[in-house]
Amino acid sequence: MHLAINGMFWSQPTVGSGQYLRMLVHALPVVAPDVRLTLILPVYRAADEPLPQNVQAVHVHTPFDGRSENLAKVWFEQVAVPLAAARLRTDLLHVPYFAPPLVPPLPTVVTILDIIPLILPEYRGSAAVRLYMRMVARAARHATEIIAISQHGANDIVRHLGRRAARATVTPLAAGAQFRPYDRACAEREVAARYGVTPPFVYYVGGLDARKNLTTLVQAFARMRHAGGPPATLVIAGRASGNDPRIFPDLNAIIASAGADSFVKRIDVPYEDAPLLYSAATAFAFPSRYEGFGLPPLEAMACGTPVIVADATSLPEVVGDAALRVPPDDVPGWTAALWRMLADDTLRADLSRRGLERARRFSPERLARETLAVYERAVNSRGEHAAQKS
Repeated sequence: MHLAINGMFWSQPTVGSGQYLRMLVHALPVVAPDVRLTLILPVYRAADEPLPQNVQAVHVHTPFDGRSENLAKVWFEQVAVPLAAARLRTDLLHVPYFAPPLVPPLPTVVTILDIIPLILPEYRGSAAVRLYMRMVARAARHATEIIAISQHGANDIVRHLGRRAARATVTPLAAGAQFRPYDRACAEREVAARYGVTPPFVYYVGGLDARKNLTTLVQAFARMRHAGGPPATLVIAGRASGNDPRIFPDLNAIIASAGADSFVKRIDVPYEDAPLLYSAATAFAFPSRYEGFGLPPLEAMACGTPVIVADATSLPEVVGDAALRVPPDDVPGWTAALWRMLADDTLRADLSRRGLERARRFSPERLARETLAVYERAVNSRGEHAAQKS
């Protein structure tokens, strides 16, 4: 099989689409060494990093390079990628994010990590964004196969994209190999030296947008501290990726309003330090209202860190019974869970052990094997694909 993959997010390894793409591209040659893999990359997003062994790259231009990034992106997705895949005579095209071509010239698999702009009103964006989402939603209905990364995500895809999406296959993500237990004492010393953070502390890393629900976490932590709870710090890593107040609430104002300035600390953490922070944390908290999968809790569990998550959307699928689960907007419930987690050494040890066991169920190799099965089904349905086009 000769496989072409849209490599739009190869140069962005810290965003969800980039993490997924890189995990898949690195794992596929391990589980399927006979598969030829060509990554189609946009010239306007060139990355200097070498590709994995046995992975070829094709760089393509668009008429809008250097003029309009938005138009260049659409042209790359809708014209350049399918044309390049056809010219290479590949057997299959995989688009690993929500942007399949409207007119695919060959069997096409699309992975839909989430459909947040179709579900959450505040994320629907401008008229141009809404038009783009209608286009890719229509295109996804004509893909040969659809991949989701959680069952909850698959259910949402079927509900919003209709019966043609009913064949959505779930292939769960995994934590990278770098996420593993560190020596806790060493991790604590490193984090203290680099970030000025000492235990006990509860850690959050991720987006700062509204659905991540940091207001609940800050308010619950403040209630716990003001009520005489364990003298811990809440450490929040991440930065807002936009300035629309409907999507990116003012986190500093939220912290000040809760009277939490003295025990909430904001830090910037480079991606390579992520395992270090997880390993040094007393606990990890993730109150998100909506996730396509929820990779940070899985990464934390893979590092042996006890976890509290919102009992919502895909997160229960990820953590199972290996974490405390609280409804996302239940501030008293979050207050109690944080207090209990910080005060109970036995609970933390038990959740650490169960979290490590849970995390082992997810692996890049499992992701690659299950994705390969979708590829094979798509290639075998070439006759059906041709009939649909006629």
